[in-house]
Amino acid sequence: MLLESLQKSRMQEIVDFASDKKLIIDKDAIEILAKHDDWRGVLEDMIGKNIFFVTREIIEKRIHHTKISLVEASGQAEKSSEKMSPKYWAPRFRIMKEHDVTGKSYTEGTVQDFVKLFRDKFLTLKNILEQRHTLRAKPIKRLKYVRDKEEVEIVGMVYRKWETKAGHLALELEDLEDRCVVVIPKDDRYLENDKGKIMLDDVIGVSGVKINKDMVIAKRIFWPDLPQRTPKLLKKEVYVASISDMHVGSKLFLEKAFQRFVEWINGNAGSDEDKRMVKKIRYLFVTGDNVDGVGIYPKQYDELNIKNVKEQYEVFSNYILQIPERIQIFIIPGQHDSVRWAEPQPAIPEKLVPKLYEAENVHLLGSPSWVEIEGLKVLLYHGSCLHDLFSNISGLSYEKPQYAIIELLRKRDLMPAYGLKQPYVPEQRDLVMRIIGVQL
Repeated sequence: MLLESLQKSRMQEIVDFASDKKLIIDKDAIEILAKHDDWRGVLEDMIGKNIFFVTREIIEKRIHHTKISLVEASGQAEKSSEKMSPKYWAPRFRIMKEHDVTGKSYTEGTVQDFVKLFRDKFLTLKNILEQRHTLRAKPIKRLKYVRDKEEVEIVGMVYRKWETKAGHLALELEDLEDRCVVVIPKDDRYLENDKGKIMLDDVIGVSGVKINKDMVIAKRIFWPDLPQRTPKLLKKEVYVASISDMHVGSKLFLEKAFQRFVEWINGNAGSDEDKRMVKKIRYLFVTGDNVDGVGIYPKQYDELNIKNVKEQYEVFSNYILQIPERIQIFIIPGQHDSVRWAEPQPAIPEKLVPKLYEAENVHLLGSPSWVEIEGLKVLLYHGSCLHDLFSNISGLSYEKPQYAIIELLRKRDLMPAYGLKQPYVPEQRDLVMRIIGVQL
C-alpha cells in the first residue's frame, strides 16, 4: 500500500513537472515513468532533444537503451575486475542526480512554494504513519462527528505547543483542512519519553480519546520511524572511508593530522593490518566544512591562517588530489563552504575547485545527496539541522551526537522544524529527498 501511495504521488509530480515544462505526455508514459527513479532526467533529456510530445514508445525506448548501456558497462567492469588485483578492482557506483539540487533550483521562494513544501511533507509522512502503524486516521474536521469519550486516531503536523496551567503538554495539530488540540497528561509515564522530543512541524500520529469537539487526550504517540530490516551484505569485501570538517584555512585546522591521513590512505603509514585494509578502500565521503571560509562568524578573520577563500580551496584541492585515483571521492558542502547557507545546498562551484572537477575520481555533489555504491544507497548530508535538535530536544548534547541521529531517523525528516537556526529553501521534495528513506 505504501508503494502504491508513493507511486500515485510520483505520478502527480510527473504531471505537474510536464505541465510546467509544456510537455504533452500520455497516461501510459506516466505509469512507466513513475516506476523509474530518474524520471526527471528522462523528461529533461526529452526537452533537450526538442521532444515535447511524450508517448509510451518513446519512454520505453529511452529507458531500455539506458538499461542496456548500464548492463554492458557493468559486465565490462566485472570482467576486467576478475583479471585485476584487489588494488585495481573497479568500483561500482551511481550518483543519484535526481535527488541533487545542484543546477536544479527552480523555486522562487513564494508563499505558494512554501505551502507546496509543507503539504508534500505532511502527505508523505502521513502515508508512512498510516501504513507503518496501520492507523485509521480521521480527518481533523471529522472529529465533531465523533461522540465524546470515544477512541480516535488522527495524524497532524505540530502547529503550536505549550504547557497548560495544570502542567500538561498541549499540542495544536493541523492537517490540510482543520486543527485540533491534543493534550498529553503530565502523569502519563508511557508518553513521558515522547513529550520532550516533539518539535514544531513534526508530523505525528495520535491515538486517544475525544473529550469535546476539538480536543483529544493522547494515549499513544506514533512516529514515522525507519523500520528495522535485515542488513544487506555484499559478496565482496569493500571499505568506505568518511571524513568531514577539515576547516582548511583556520588556525585550528589539524594540518599534521590530515597529512598523516593522506599518508595512511596511500598505504604509507600505519600497521601492516592497516595497509592491508587500505587496499580495500574504494570510496571516500567528504561531508562538508571543507574549508573555514571567510566572514562566517564575527572576528573569524583573526582566526584564519589563510584569509582568502580561493587559496583555502586551493590547499584543500591539493590534499584531495594526493588521494589514490582508485578511490572514488564524493564531496559535499557544509555551512562554512562557499555555497548558500540554506538547505538544500548545491555543490561547491567549479570556479573554486577547478582541479577537482578535472579529476575523474572526484565527484562534487550537493547536501543532501544520495549515492548508490555496490548496490547500497547512501545519504550524504553535512547535518546542519542537528543544531536545531540539540537546542530543542531535551537530553541531546553535542558530546553524544548519535542520539540526535536516532531522533532524526524517527522523524524521517531532514527539515525537522522551520524558522529556527537552520534556514531552508522550499525546493521540491523528490529532488532533495528531505524525507529520509522513502525510496530505500
